[in-house]
Formats: sequence, C-alpha cells, structure tokens
Amino acid sequence: MSQDRFQTSREVYHRIRWDPRLDAHEFVIGYDARGERMEEVPFSAFVPDGEIPWHRVWYFRRGHQVVWDRRERIDLTSTLAVESSEAPAQPPPPPPPPPTETAPRFTPLPLYRYDARARDWVEVAQPASDTEALPSPAELTVATFNVLFDLYDPELLDTRRRTAATISLLRSVDADIIALQEVTEPFLRALLETRWVREHFFVSEGPAASTVTPYGQVLLSRFPFASLSQCVFSRDKRIIAGELALPGGALWVATLHLTSNRDPSGGGARAFQVQALIDWARSLGEGRESPDVALVGDFNFGDDAPELQHFERAGFIDAWAALRPGDAGYTYDPERNALAALTTTSGRRQRLDRVLVRSTSGRLVPHQVGLFAEAPLSGPPAPGGDALFASDHFGLSCVLRRGAEARPAPAPVPTRAAPRVYTAPLVRQSVLVLIPPEELWAPIQALRAVHDSKYERWMPHMTLLFPFVPEAHFGEAEALIAEAVRDIEPFEVTLSGFGYFEQSSSVTAWLRPEDRPHGALKALHAALEAVFPRGEVRDGETVHDFRPHLTVGQLPRAAAANTRRTLAGWERDWRPLRFEVRDVCLTSKRGDGPFEVRRRVPLGGDPRRSIPEKKDALRDVLSARGECQSDETRQVRQTVVGKLESLCARLGAELHPYGSYLLGTDSARSDVDAVAVGPASLSREDFAHALTRLLAEQEGSASARFVADAALPMVKLSLDGVSFDVSYARRPEGVEPSPPAELLARYGEQLDVPSFRALNGWTDTRALLDCVEREGAGPERFRTVLRAVRAWAKARGVYSHAQGYLGGLSWAVMVAWACTRAPREAMSSDGGLLAHFFETFAAWPWPKPVTLTADTANYQLGNRRDLMPVVAPTLPLRNSARNVSRSTLQVMRDELSRAREVVRRARAEGTVAAWDSLFEPADLESELPVRLVVSVEASSPEAHEAASGWVLGHLTALVYRMEADRRLFARPFPSAETGGPFVIGLSTRGPDGGDALSIRPGSALARTVDEFRASFQEWSHRPPGAALSIELVPR
Repeated sequence: MSQDRFQTSREVYHRIRWDPRLDAHEFVIGYDARGERMEEVPFSAFVPDGEIPWHRVWYFRRGHQVVWDRRERIDLTSTLAVESSEAPAQPPPPPPPPPTETAPRFTPLPLYRYDARARDWVEVAQPASDTEALPSPAELTVATFNVLFDLYDPELLDTRRRTAATISLLRSVDADIIALQEVTEPFLRALLETRWVREHFFVSEGPAASTVTPYGQVLLSRFPFASLSQCVFSRDKRIIAGELALPGGALWVATLHLTSNRDPSGGGARAFQVQALIDWARSLGEGRESPDVALVGDFNFGDDAPELQHFERAGFIDAWAALRPGDAGYTYDPERNALAALTTTSGRRQRLDRVLVRSTSGRLVPHQVGLFAEAPLSGPPAPGGDALFASDHFGLSCVLRRGAEARPAPAPVPTRAAPRVYTAPLVRQSVLVLIPPEELWAPIQALRAVHDSKYERWMPHMTLLFPFVPEAHFGEAEALIAEAVRDIEPFEVTLSGFGYFEQSSSVTAWLRPEDRPHGALKALHAALEAVFPRGEVRDGETVHDFRPHLTVGQLPRAAAANTRRTLAGWERDWRPLRFEVRDVCLTSKRGDGPFEVRRRVPLGGDPRRSIPEKKDALRDVLSARGECQSDETRQVRQTVVGKLESLCARLGAELHPYGSYLLGTDSARSDVDAVAVGPASLSREDFAHALTRLLAEQEGSASARFVADAALPMVKLSLDGVSFDVSYARRPEGVEPSPPAELLARYGEQLDVPSFRALNGWTDTRALLDCVEREGAGPERFRTVLRAVRAWAKARGVYSHAQGYLGGLSWAVMVAWACTRAPREAMSSDGGLLAHFFETFAAWPWPKPVTLTADTANYQLGNRRDLMPVVAPTLPLRNSARNVSRSTLQVMRDELSRAREVVRRARAEGTVAAWDSLFEPADLESELPVRLVVSVEASSPEAHEAASGWVLGHLTALVYRMEADRRLFARPFPSAETGGPFVIGLSTRGPDGGDALSIRPGSALARTVDEFRASFQEWSHRPPGAALSIELVPR
C-alpha cells in the first residue's frame, strides 16, 4: 500500500480489530449523528456495514489521542503497533530459543459429537483411549483447507455461497480427518448444521465457537480422539492436536495456521511457532515408543523457506514433495484463482498448505496426494465480476497408508479380546440390514409394488438384526460393528428363487439369498449378534434360527399347494440377481416417515466410504439436446444480465436474478427471472415505464411490456436476445438497500403483496441451492438431474404451472428432495440419481406433501387445491403446485410411471438411443384424440401477446370448471408458442360419458365455454378488437 494514500475508515476499523498487537477495547469511534452533531461509540459496539455507514465515521481515538481523522487527514495507525515494542528501525529479532517454562503449553480441549436424542452437539464425556474401541484402518485420508474468512472486504467474497460450496466439496473429498483454517463462527454454525457432519464426525469445537472467535482452526474426525488439546500463541494463532488411539499404534494429528509475512514480525513469530511444534512432537515419544504424527494446515511459507529444513531435520516428510516431486502443487495461486489475486500482497504462486508426516517406525507413509477445490463455482460470478472460487486457497487431500499393526508376543491366551457387547435397550424404530445395489432393484420393486404392504416404508433389504439400537447410539454402534466385521471379507449373494413364511392370517413371500462362500451370511449374523445380543438371550429364552431372506410381499392365507403354485409362477419369470455384499446398513425411521439409511459400515475393516464414479450416456444426451449451455453462451448471458443490472441501477433499483439462472441450470433459451428492489419513492408502475423507456433507447435488440394485471405484476422484456421476467419490490419508507433475505426477514410485514411474493422467488431459490450444496449428491449432480427432469417434463407436456402441471420451482424442489435423500449407490451416477427420482415420485402417496427444509416440514393439508402439494422451501408455508387439478394429477402420475420404466431400460442398455427415448415428445394426435382448441386474434403483436397472456393465466380456471362434470377428464398440452393456440385434450370415464363431450347449446361443456368467453369479454384490460376462439376438434 502506498504511504501517500489515505486509508479509508473501513480499513482502519479492520486494522484495529484484527491486529493481534492492538487491544480494540482501548478505542472509540466518532461518527456523524446527523444535524451537525458528533457522537462516539465504543469500538467493540460498532457494527460494520450496520446502521452507521462508513462515510459517517469521522475519527478513531485511543485515550486522548486521535489516531485517524477524516477531516484533518490524520492517520497515525502505522505507528500504533510499534509504540510499545522495539523501534521499527532495529533489525528483526533472531528466532527465539526452544520453549521453556514460559513458552505456550498444550492445554486440554473438549471433544464434541452430535446427540440425535438431545438434538444438539454435546461434549464427549470419556474420549476413547481403548484401542479395541476403534477399527484398524489400512488407510486414512486427511484433508486440509483454508476456507477464507470474510473479515476483510466481505462485500467481494459472497461468503454464504462459498460456505455451502465448501461444505459440499469437503463431503466429496470423503476424508477421515479434516483440518480447517480461518473458520469463523458463521462457518462453524453451518458446518455443525450439516447432516453428514452430524452423522459421521467428531469435532474439536461446539456451538460456543470459543476457539474460532474471530477465526481459528477446526479438526474433524470419523474416529473419536483419545485426547484433544490446543497450544495458543495469540488470539488468532494456535495449534489444535488430537490423538487417535488406533490398533497398532497411536496417531497424532495437528492442524495449524502459522503467521504469514503480512505481519511485519511474521518471520520471527513463525519461527517460534515452528520450534514449538517440533518440540511438542519430540515430547510425544518421551519414555515410550514414538507415535506417528501428521501436521496438516496452512504453513504460510513456500518451498524455499528455511522453516521447511527445520521440519526435515526433525524427521518430517512433506507428502507432496515425496509423492509428486516434479509438480509445483501451488495451493495459493493468484494466476488461477481470482480470490487469491484479490488477497495477495506479493502476487507469488506458492505451496502454502502441506501435510507433513513423521513415523519413526515406518508404519505410516504417504500414499496419494492431490488438490481439490481448484475450479470456480458454478453459477453467477463473484460480486466483483470475476469467477468465484470456494476460497483463495486450494484444498489438499492426502491418503496415508498404515503398515501392519504391532502385535504382542505369542501367549497361551487369545491375542484378540472378546467382542464388546452393547447392553442398552433395543428399539423397533431401528434395523440393521443388507441392501442390494440400486441398479438391481427394478425387478424386486416390481413385485413389491403389487404385493408388499410396506413398499413405501422400506427399500429392498435383508434384515440382520431387529430390533436394533436407537438412532442416537448409531455412533457407538458403528464402531462396534466395524470391530465385529473387521475380519469378514465381502462375499457374493445370488437372489435365485422364492420361499415363504406362514403367519396366522397371511403368507410372507420372499427371495432366497444363496451366499458364496456358503455360510457367509450366517457367519456375518453370528458376529453381529455377539455384539448386539437379542433381548431373548439376555432373558434366558430360546433364540429363533436366523433365516436370511428378502421380503417381496404378503399373500392371502391359502393351502400350501396354492402358495407354492403362485411362487412357482413368479420363479418361471425370475432371472437370478447376483451382487457382492460390501457393507451393512444402519437404518431407522423418524416419526411416520420411511426407514432410511443413516450409516454404512464396510466389511473387511476398510473405512473408505468413497464410491467410484459411474459413467452413463445421460450427460451426452442432455448436451446434444442443448440443455447444458456452453461457457461462451453462459458468458454472453451474464453480460446481458449485467447490462440490465446497470439499467436498473440508473433507476435506483438493484436487480437480483433467481430461478434457473441462479441455480445454474438455465439454457440458452431460458428466460431469466429476476426481482428489482427499489426505493419507496419509486412505484411499481413508474419503475416499469422508466425501464421500458431506457430499453427503447438501447442500441441493438430490446423490447418490453408491463403486465400489470398478472398475479405477480412484471415487466416482460427482451434484451440482446435474452428474455427476462422482471418483477418489482418496493422497500418500505426509510429502509436502506439490503439483501432480499434481510429485507424479507426484517420488513416483510411492511411490504405490499407483490413485493413480498417477488422477493420470495429469490429466497426460495437461494434456500433450495443452499440445501443441495450442503447435503446429498452435491450441486453438480443436482443440476444434471434437474436439467434432465426439466427436458423430460417439457417433452411430455407436464412443465407448466399455468396449465395445471408443475412449474420450475416445484420440479426443482422435488429433484432437490431426491438428491438430498438418495442412498449412496444412487449418488454415484447421474443415471442412478435420476432413476431414484422417478422411482420415488412414481410411487409417491399424494397428497403427502414434499417438503425440503425443516421450516416447511409442518405443512398441513387443508386447501382443496392440495392435490399434489410441493411446498416452497422458505416461509410462509406455500404449495407451489396449487394449480394441479384432478386431471393433471393423473397425467403426471402416468408420465412419472412411464419415465420410471424408460429410465430402467436406459440404465440397463446404457446407450444414447435408450436415454433419448426418455425425451420422446408426447404424440398430440394419439394422446389427445378430442381437443378443445383456444386461440386469440388481435390487431397487433403486442395486443396478441397481452390477450394470449390472459388466456394462459385463466386456463386452469377453465379446466376446473370442466372437471365439475366428474365424467370428464382434461389434459392441457402446453403450446410450443407462447401465443398459442392452447390445446386441452378431452376424454371421458365410464359408459355414460359420451354426453360430457357434447358442445351443443345448453350442455354442461357449452355452458363452461360460454362462461369462459364472457370472462374474456369482461376483462378490463382487453386490447381493443381482441377476440377469443374456442373450438372442439373431434376425433
């Protein structure tokens, strides 16, 4: 920074707040309280970007000394940090000697895990120190990521979006131990609210966030730490270290964030921290065998730094240098990462993030190492216009291979202890099962859909233990199971034929599993039952023999010969299904919901959870259909959106795109939905007319029309080939510009209805995107599946909220629901996830609501339009599919069932042609043999567009009126042209339905048509000369 440049009030504030050498409590801030009156506020009470804007901050004072004054151009901040230390002209001090009694010490930290019963993160009372409590993994994956705090320039970082993306990236890395740096309290809160973190990880910090205020490090582990401690150097610099008491030898993992060269005394501080680390590592082996140690984090020095030599002399190996010596491996790269370019002071590309390993026994060696989070995030650019990355650093992932565990000398007693036994009560809401791979489900589900009364409650499964432990104890159960199945290798099972059990009133039919090697299933069951004995055993009662089976349904009680005949008929058409059993699944149900997989424990002691990517032709088909826009097209559309943002800004309004554009699923043909937020002084009509005038002045292609009488008034416009639907929200009087979510939360009750609804469009999209970025298959899988569902729905004529089907938000909520709740097998490929979507909703028990978020889970049925409720993801509670009618619900049920079968075939064949058949358009002639055709005539294109818009907005009312005749079934078919004509296919149900299709004067259908014509004629905004035509086209 130039010495001649006068610092801004924002820069001074952050300098005082985050410089560890300054005490912020010593400072006050003077500001303009309006009316030529100055007031002061304690520094700690000032809220940046709050009610007092930066331009009204006039001075900073410490004691009686003014250290910065806007009016007098005083800036003494550069002298603040050295006033009480050595003169800055003196050379930097030499590295400090090794720590003595006055050096920082490691002090204990609590360990946290999520307690499902308490619904909160709780301290782990007794960390696991018994090595028998943990599995003995052959490999451990360690990941480290500096997530970039937003303490400086938050307006340029889009932290909320980055946080969700970072958490999603961390899940995809599938690490056993995760080390994070620059974690803030909001980031920690989002992390602790994430389902996969709650279910699988122990964490070094809980909701109190004491070690991350204002920022710090966090350590996560799939395994509980035997001990956890920290060494504090300053408010912001510390080491957090955890001990894993693994069989074969302990492993210590420490995460660190050393002082950088931004600090004038950074070199000396870092040298002291390095020496403290080395001394700590040496102390671990005093009086005993030296344990393995892994140091992971942001070291803040490059490959040419002397600190690296200190670690090498202490016996540490740099994993990247050992495995990829010819690869620079820059983790901080201003040339590739726009955020690094924003935060750098030197412009240098450096490898700052490292994994250092020390293993005196040679038991722990780096095996693989790589970077993650190298690509920019999908969706809109950063606020500054550049590509947005998850952080200014890239993440680093390293697989550490552990050698054979140390074994005790031979003894006359078994070396392995008897299995630990779970003794708490068991419950009927949890079951331990085996689940076949999802790609084999289709023939099983075909039988179950017809015969199994529990089809909706269960996935195909084989029960191992029932009842089982409460879900709140799944963490403990997972460790016990991992120990029990450590020596059981994966084995093969073939579902070859059928059998049955007889009950008092029915017969249970099941598939017979044949295991190879023979007896593997019973051996697995015996190992598990030794750890989780049934209640009958503890009470001294006889245990029933274990009979492996996969239930497919219930049959009426009949003579044994009749039952065998039925099963023999099934068996003639049955093709054996063969698969490998690789893991056991801990399942549970919550309330009245279905059983779902909460955890999986692999056989053979391998803790790796990763699932290989499965390739299919779906993305190729979508690309060929133009559903995946190119980078060039995306850039063009972003440029046009930016142009419209500038036009709105000239009117004092901020433009916020949402819908498919914000989700990142728009195509070159998609409209861009957006809400413009303006001041109270600018009415909706004035905004629309002013924007229309501005567009008329633009060079190139531009047009606009204000639709004032729509349910949501909007400006429909075209700019440089991109179509927009722009609604308008007016801020209440006296309210400063603020993000849409904040505006709704703080001033929602003061907004008019159109403004409220317009802002809800943005918040719905943002909440949906946050959900898929935080959990499930991840945003890219979600986008692919949503593009496929959208293309399918348009081809089959069921993508139109206005015509009684589902609109974009409803389909997106359903896809997000499927993506965040899919089994891991389904998440491994686009086709698998799409199949899960159709399998789920082809069998959905409507009108059961589809709710995506905790806020909307309490949606209650009650409206007559709640036939197919898909609830919007934010409050207030709203059914986004309220236009669905009796007829259109049946159409969508039929189409979802058809799609389920087509996707099954496409996955089996795996060809482009098979996937193409999913998007085969509905045949208008065969699907709609009798059609009601509604069209308009008008004197000008503008009048025709307005009249067509009225018809489209009232078609559902026409369908509802026709459906008053219960014999009549209507199928609206969306037109390829926005101006119509609009077609409604008509058919009848029952033998006496012929009259329902009569349009002769006085018939029910004729009266309905006449009423619709009258409504059009009475329309107050009907363009002069506009006429409506309604014609019944017979077979």
